[in-house]
Amino acid sequence: MFNSIQRLWPLAWIIFLDGLRRHAILGLLILAFALELSGFLFMDFIGHDIGRASSDFLFSILWIVGAFFLFFHAVQVISWDEEQGVIYALLSRAISRSEYVIGVFFGLTLLLLFLQLIIGIVALISLYVIQSQLDPVYFPLLFPSHFILAWLGLFMMQWVVLSVVVLFSGLVRGGFPVFILSLSFYFICSGLPVVREHLLRQQEMGIDTGFSPQIFKFLSALFPDFSRLDFKNSVVSLDIGMDNLDMFLNFGMSAVYVVLVTFLACKLYGRRDLY
Repeated sequence: MFNSIQRLWPLAWIIFLDGLRRHAILGLLILAFALELSGFLFMDFIGHDIGRASSDFLFSILWIVGAFFLFFHAVQVISWDEEQGVIYALLSRAISRSEYVIGVFFGLTLLLLFLQLIIGIVALISLYVIQSQLDPVYFPLLFPSHFILAWLGLFMMQWVVLSVVVLFSGLVRGGFPVFILSLSFYFICSGLPVVREHLLRQQEMGIDTGFSPQIFKFLSALFPDFSRLDFKNSVVSLDIGMDNLDMFLNFGMSAVYVVLVTFLACKLYGRRDLY
């Protein structure tokens, strides 16, 4: 196992450095900082609950910038066209297909972590600056531990999506099909809980929907409920909204999902050519 890590780490590091060399991360950081600075311009127009509005705005920036990274840069790096031949394919000859997939995945994970860590630190500092400029009645509470928890939840969501991008890149060729499949996966994960709750309410009212709850349990295993990792409302609140055991289970199940999806991606890449 140690030898495998030694072989795949250089590829992961090259993916990370190549992302910096292409200025992809720099461009996203500049976009994030510009959006965060723009938040100071309209905060004066919010009359009440400025803390929650500021927190929601900054976490929206974190998600938007992460989505740009996932659906554009990550898709471009991991996707393969028929005529595309880059240094990653040449390097993959010296390692196994599974090590290639894991190396690329960890390289993109490092880029995503670096991006979200920098933006998250700036976002937390921005919240402290906003709070210091306001009367306590407008922004009474701010918990850094809750902010870190919300940041971890958002990063875990995007890590799940990144693993799915790697999986879809093993199913189809070309960046656009991988982009469409990955975007559809995110929309299904976001919309499925809403549909499930609506049908459950109809069943409680005695309306026959024709759907079995078992179907939604099966679909939830394929399409995770991202709302279970959404803790941004707790940043300015005493109540996290979930006990420690549930949080541990949600993060643990998400990590298991990433491992399983990456394992399937390794199997798919083992059955295809990289050219």
